[in-house]
Amino acid sequence: MDDRYGKMFLFFLALAIVFSSVSDCLFVESSHASILKETSFKFLKEDNTRTVAEGKGAEQNNQQNIQQLPVLEKAVDPDKYILGPYDRLVINILSPEPKTFSLMILPEGYLFIPGVGGIYANGLTLNQFRERLAKEVDKFFHDVEVHCYLSVPRTFRVFVTGGVRNPGGVEVTSVERLSDAIDKAGGFKGGASKRLIRIERGNDTLTVDLVSFLNRGVDSGNPTLQGGDRIFVPPAKHRARILGDFYKAGIFEIIEGEKIEDLIDLAGGFTTDAITDSILLTRTNPEGSVVTRVVESGDYDKLLKDQDEITTFSKAKNKRRVYVSGAAKRTGLFYLADGEGLGDLLVRMGGFSSNADLERVYIEKIDGRKVEVDLTEYLPPHAEKTLRIDDSDVISIPFLDMNITVGGEVNVPGKYPYNGSWTVAQYIGLAGGPTSDGSINRVVIYSSDHKAKKANGSYKPRRGETIIVKRSRTRIFGEFFGGLIRLGTVVVSIIVLTK
Repeated sequence: MDDRYGKMFLFFLALAIVFSSVSDCLFVESSHASILKETSFKFLKEDNTRTVAEGKGAEQNNQQNIQQLPVLEKAVDPDKYILGPYDRLVINILSPEPKTFSLMILPEGYLFIPGVGGIYANGLTLNQFRERLAKEVDKFFHDVEVHCYLSVPRTFRVFVTGGVRNPGGVEVTSVERLSDAIDKAGGFKGGASKRLIRIERGNDTLTVDLVSFLNRGVDSGNPTLQGGDRIFVPPAKHRARILGDFYKAGIFEIIEGEKIEDLIDLAGGFTTDAITDSILLTRTNPEGSVVTRVVESGDYDKLLKDQDEITTFSKAKNKRRVYVSGAAKRTGLFYLADGEGLGDLLVRMGGFSSNADLERVYIEKIDGRKVEVDLTEYLPPHAEKTLRIDDSDVISIPFLDMNITVGGEVNVPGKYPYNGSWTVAQYIGLAGGPTSDGSINRVVIYSSDHKAKKANGSYKPRRGETIIVKRSRTRIFGEFFGGLIRLGTVVVSIIVLTK
């Protein structure tokens, strides 16, 4: 019996050990699976994050590359574009095994192509290099097509000296022009020449007239730049003045060999008011004498000299000149033809400022007289009404003060905002009311042109007017009689003392 219980005990003990071992194995495998699952998820998450980050980095790089690309004014001309170090090219070789290379021209001027070798490119136009490339590739490959394209133009330094604000080296691309380099050097200084700019390029020196490009679009007047260019801006040597009815009258730099007709062209030509069959030429001779003469149109091919001055004869001499100043949107000199009057002039003024005093406009005549005009009588709905304007009339349109000034016998004199519905009494109240010596019944109004008029408390002042409160009559009479009494007292005292 005891043996039987002992064997049963050993059997259950062995069974417990086996079960414990199996449970441990299952737990270990479950743990391994959980760890593997967690690790895999973490790896996938990190990999996804890294992929997104790499994608954003690539996108940012692409945006930076796009921002660094030069701004082109038009497509590059392969017959004119000159290759140089750091130009990037795309080479495509079409064959049974097509190959595409993105390559940069090396600092020594060679383009190295895998399987072909170095091909000298510096100084060649893009089309010239294409021809050389095709010949070199043909030595190594047969029955292939070769294509070559400019991918990114190179950047290099040029030096700008002379009459610029910030002389020194500037970075430009091979598609930028002379004007771009000058802008990057701070622009021209006063007195600098824009027509005799020198570009030293290798053993050659180019003299460039930038004005010819700015005025007429002459391409040679603003050439594209090349590596090693040295730009010098000299001072301007010769100038001429052109006055009168030209589109761009003023002072112009002239160069040797230029004629009267060239200066007229620089000034944009004659306006419609100019008499074009002759001009007036004023010339200062070497000894200092000044000579003025008429030059007919057939002699506009005569050479110019330094300090020459050209003036037109104007058709406007037969027109009336009128000057407008003040609160109009357009002021200055106007011409009026026969039959035109004030109404026509008002249209040309283009309107008025919001604070224009249209009811008190003054026209000053050549003899010194001043005529006061109410312009509202010549504006819609009275636009058909007109007034003759004489030659040399000066029309002054005053600005209204947007305040009312209150002074005299008030407690708080000063300027107060205008309110169209307010009366004199209300403005005086705003100024603290009259003093003990002042009277609201003794008010004088001064207009913006300093004209005075009496007013009572119910008067509504206009913008810009000044209200002056005067002393009351009672106070004046009281002081007068008080003075008489004092004087009488003194007289009586003198009489008594002298007896």
